[in-house]
This record gives sequence, structure tokens and C-alpha cells, in this order.
Amino acid sequence: MDRKRDPKPMTRCGCMAAFRMKYDQKSNEWKVVEFASDHNHELASVSDVQFLRSHRKVGESDKAQVQALRKVKTRLYELFQHVDRALARIRHNEAISSYESKHSELAIQTQLGMIEKHAVDIFTRTAFLRVRNEIKHEQLLFVVNRLENDGNRTYTISEYQRQSFTWEVKYYPDDQRMQCSCLFFESYGFPCRHFFTIMKAEHLNQIPSTCIMKRWLKTAKSDPPYKHDSQILDDVIRTARFSALSASCSKMCYFGSRTSEGFEELKSEIARLQLRMEVLCNLNTTTTQDIIRDGLNRDKIVRDPIIVKTKGDYGNTSNPNPKVRRCTICKDVGHTRCKCPSLHTQQADVDGDSSDALNEDMV
Repeated sequence: MDRKRDPKPMTRCGCMAAFRMKYDQKSNEWKVVEFASDHNHELASVSDVQFLRSHRKVGESDKAQVQALRKVKTRLYELFQHVDRALARIRHNEAISSYESKHSELAIQTQLGMIEKHAVDIFTRTAFLRVRNEIKHEQLLFVVNRLENDGNRTYTISEYQRQSFTWEVKYYPDDQRMQCSCLFFESYGFPCRHFFTIMKAEHLNQIPSTCIMKRWLKTAKSDPPYKHDSQILDDVIRTARFSALSASCSKMCYFGSRTSEGFEELKSEIARLQLRMEVLCNLNTTTTQDIIRDGLNRDKIVRDPIIVKTKGDYGNTSNPNPKVRRCTICKDVGHTRCKCPSLHTQQADVDGDSSDALNEDMV
């Protein structure tokens, strides 16, 4: 049957955004037939995109490594050891990159010195190298035309010895926002070379904040967004807090490890703060359990059941006439058929009759 399953009611929001393509057999190409970008819901933030189902995938290199480990019959605990070592290398390389970005500066190499200096101060080392590459290519660009519109200026830009290639950039003086026809900023998150041409034409000394994405800044980890929506899961919030605290403590640990006095003082303070955080965590856990026990928000909060110190079913205490166990032989209460007095009496009578008959035979 050519039928698609309807989405779950909790995922239905009536969003009309769509992107459809059609294959043209004559031109042997795929063409876009419909594109609607109007959403009726909030989009995922940059820090939450990685948790979307469409962005969670395993690369070909990771698959090849897993297949190689399977062929050599690697045990499960050995596989996790390899994963731990790989994560340790990733964290080590990330710490080195973070240290180089915070405690070193690259030399200025272009004519836009003030803009490049601003890029060195705010971007990480890897992001700055890509931004500087765009600044270098800006030297081949020049403004062909400029139009004044209501609230914006439209620049037409061309390239040296490539006059057939042109790009249009809209500049909004109110908030210094820019939109380029190359869509480089929307695709990669870095200011394109055409943006720097407009900055030079407008005599800007710094990169506008509207042309900077926070994920490429040096303060991306130390200044996370603390205002979370109610739709964000608690595990995601805890992960973001853990990353922010780890980034904030890295610099403190670096200076504390330089001297023995600083090491001892920092060690004692960490121990004191650890006890304090444990008290706050236990207090929060106890408060949550009290709320559940009192019956508040039972339809919204799902937690572990209350532990009962009995084995099996502890019975229904609300029943005024509970069921009583009776003996299956005499129907009395207080014993079972294994310890029934009538059963023992009958057995004694049988044994007595047997002994009498044996004595008469011997006589």
C-alpha cells in the first residue's frame, strides 16, 4: 500500500515550511519546485543543532574503524578502552587549541589592520585563519555600483580580471547588518570577502556584531546562554553547565599548578566547594522526592517508584476484609495442610492399628 504513517500528535504543529525537488529527465538535473521558509515554531539554537536526529550520524571513517576492530575480534572492554583513549586525545587537542587561542596572537598580514586586529582578539585561532583568508581575497574586489534604498544600501561588487562575476550586498546602517548574494555567511558562519569590501567602503574599524557568530568566539564556552526554554531537556542543560564550568576552571587550574602554594590553596578550596555542591545536590534531590511523595505534579514528573521494605506484594491496606488463608483439610485458620492437627491424628490412628495387627499375627 502506498501510504505514509501519520506523525504523532505531539509532533504536529502545522508548520508550512517545505523544500521539494523534482528530477527533470530532459536536462538530467534536479530542480527545486517549492521552497517555503516560514516556520510557526522556534528553530533549534546553534548549540542544540547537534542533538537533532538529522545531524546525528556515524562517519565512514568511524564505521571503517569499528569494522576493523570487529575483524580482529576485539573484546567489548577493549573497544571502550580505545574509545576512552580517543576521547582523551580529542580533549587534549581541544585544550591545546584553547590555550593557543587565549594566550597567543598571530601577526597582522593585511592592509585592513584594525579589522584584522579585531578578528584576532575575538575569534579562535582556527576561525581567525579562515577569516584572514577572506580578508586577503578582498584585495581583488572593488565596488561597481551603489544604490540608496529605504533603510539600506545595495552594493554591486566585481572581481579584478573577472568582470563577468558580480555579487550584490545589502548594507543596513541602523544595525550594520549585511546580506550577500554568495550566502557564504549563512552557509559557514564566517564573514565573506564581500563583507570586508563593504566594511572598507563604509570605513568601519571593527567587524559588526551582526556578522559574527558566537560559536567561533573565544568566549563561546565561558559565556553560555543561561536562559533556557521550557522545551529543552534537563540532560541537555546539565551538559551545557558542565561544559561551561570545565572551560571556566581550566585557566584557574593552569595558574594554580604553577606554584606549590597555589596548588595547595586551590586543592583545599576545591575540596570545600565539592562538599558544598554535594549538599546542594542532595538538598535538591530530597526536595524532588518530597514533591513526588506529596502527590504534586504526578502527571508531569515521572520518577523511580518509592522503595518498600517488603518482598513481593505488600498487600492492599485499604481493604477492610482482607482474605485469610485457611487449611485445605480442616478449613481452620492459623495453619496449613502440612501442619494440620487432624492429619497428624489420622496418621497416629493408622500407625496404632498397624501395630495391633502385627502383634496379633506374632501371637
